[in-house]
Amino acid sequence: MEFNDGKRLRCEDPLVADALGRLLGPLARELIFDAPLGSLLEHDLTGHVAVTAALGPLYLADLLEARPLALIAGCPSVDRLTELVRGIGDRPKPVYHGPPLGRLPLTRSERRLLRAYVLADSLEAAARQLGIKKKTAANRLSLVKEKLGVKTHGQLLRVYFEGFEG
Repeated sequence: MEFNDGKRLRCEDPLVADALGRLLGPLARELIFDAPLGSLLEHDLTGHVAVTAALGPLYLADLLEARPLALIAGCPSVDRLTELVRGIGDRPKPVYHGPPLGRLPLTRSERRLLRAYVLADSLEAAARQLGIKKKTAANRLSLVKEKLGVKTHGQLLRVYFEGFEG
């Protein structure tokens, strides 16, 4: 989708998510859009179709663990989104439409720390949520950054939501 001035609309924009919901009509009743990006982590996805523009395997794996009815990644066109939503039905395992996740570089425990850190945006709050000491959380987060080959908070978020570089 594009504006006349060439700027692209982004799927994670709340206005775009609302417009897509309206365009899909009754099909949209179980949809939860990831607007703003990362907000799906704060929802109970059980029984819902989660739609995200994110392509990061770590984030997508975390969303799949929340047991949505379906997870659609990559912000498809409205026509493709409609087609995917119509084809979901009731299944015991989540339906996944997105890039292959492959082997994840982090353990479930490391991903839980990273997810808590992303949600809390503070190491102290993440440690408190996980019931561990701040120093322990800092040590584990350093190992996570090392495993992912990142140094900054921004790089960590980029890898989590967008995936790995080269």
